Amino acid sequence: MEQIIQLFEQNYKKIEKFAGWTTGKPIVLLMASYYTARQQEVNIDELQDAIAVIKKETGFFSTLRTNSLVQYVYAMQIASEANKEGAIRELLSNTEILRNAKFSNTSFTTIAALFLTSENKEQQAERAQMMYREMRKKHIFLTSYEDVPIAVLFALDDADIEQRADTMRRYYDELKASKFYQGNELQALSQILTMASIEYNKQIVPYIVAIRQQLEQAKIKMRPALYIQLGFLALAQINDEQLQQLIDLYELFKNQKYLKWYKEQAFAIAVQQYLPTSTLGTNELLSVVSIELLLQMQYAILATTTIVAVSSTSSNN
Repeated sequence: MEQIIQLFEQNYKKIEKFAGWTTGKPIVLLMASYYTARQQEVNIDELQDAIAVIKKETGFFSTLRTNSLVQYVYAMQIASEANKEGAIRELLSNTEILRNAKFSNTSFTTIAALFLTSENKEQQAERAQMMYREMRKKHIFLTSYEDVPIAVLFALDDADIEQRADTMRRYYDELKASKFYQGNELQALSQILTMASIEYNKQIVPYIVAIRQQLEQAKIKMRPALYIQLGFLALAQINDEQLQQLIDLYELFKNQKYLKWYKEQAFAIAVQQYLPTSTLGTNELLSVVSIELLLQMQYAILATTTIVAVSSTSSNN
């Protein structure tokens, strides 16, 4: 655990120095978590080169210019590529494919373009639109632009779209009945629970309730912002011993001075760092889901929620 903390702090300090005071701390934390979860040390020179390429290949009013979080997300994606120009052009092409599939031109669609990775991208985009529309049928007031990245990720498989949406809604209603607050965060949790299987599992909700209870006994208040992390813990079938290890890791992160005022993000970071190294390798439930895909899904949700949080903060200033 100490090695994780050391690598995270190393990445955090490098990124903070590179990004400067104009970049909000939630974005710096997100970036540090991205590299640390992959057990990588950030290469600032590569990151800087990637940003230069992005600016060269995009217009002044592009989302990649006007939204610093999206710009950094893309930069991290292409930083290690030998042909950064080709990589960014492909991602920009992905965005156009999603727009052609009738997705709105928003920051969330730009994030979703990162996950358009199938051999037939047009087909994946069309399936994503079908998934998005089915989600809206079940939750018309909750489903919005921030759900586009998840719809694109789910479009990678050939699972029945209507059944997946039905299962999401069923989990949502059961969790609400178990005293979870309704809203976007609970919807995101219900979406995550269909990642490994679209089949309804009657044991999932009681299991999540039990995890919540154990975390609250450890004085970790399960606010809605942390609901999505419960989903990843449930998918990983975390046991009591592993949950305690996660709590110990969270305590280490929480006590770091750079996370003093970011307790909720500290828990999200702890989950993102812990799962790939400690539980997924022997988990039969997630045998069909790669660790990288899990990281992508976590990252998609964290990126979209950070966009919402940063946008909300900006509008209140």
